[in-house]
Amino acid sequence: MSSIGLIFREDRELSALPEDWIPESLGSRLSVAQALEECLTLAKKPLSLSLRLEGKEESEEPRTISVSGVWGENELALIKSVCERLSARFDDAESGEFVEI
Repeated sequence: MSSIGLIFREDRELSALPEDWIPESLGSRLSVAQALEECLTLAKKPLSLSLRLEGKEESEEPRTISVSGVWGENELALIKSVCERLSARFDDAESGEFVEI
């Protein structure tokens, strides 16, 4: 069964975020895309995961990366690598909590 989540920067817990909260930028579009590409290149395969960078129409500098797939060992290792590289956290939409990986 597939799951959905978001990678973004935030130090506070999800329950502490105000209703009008907007995530901060992960960096320039080019630097975030390069970080994703490097992490994907180094990741153990196979991966049952899809990553989507927030589109330019939503924000010039991406604030989120949408993640969908299965959170297996290889997938969580990739998500962890991306989060570490971008100083971000991973929110599992189904649990409504950050996944500490």
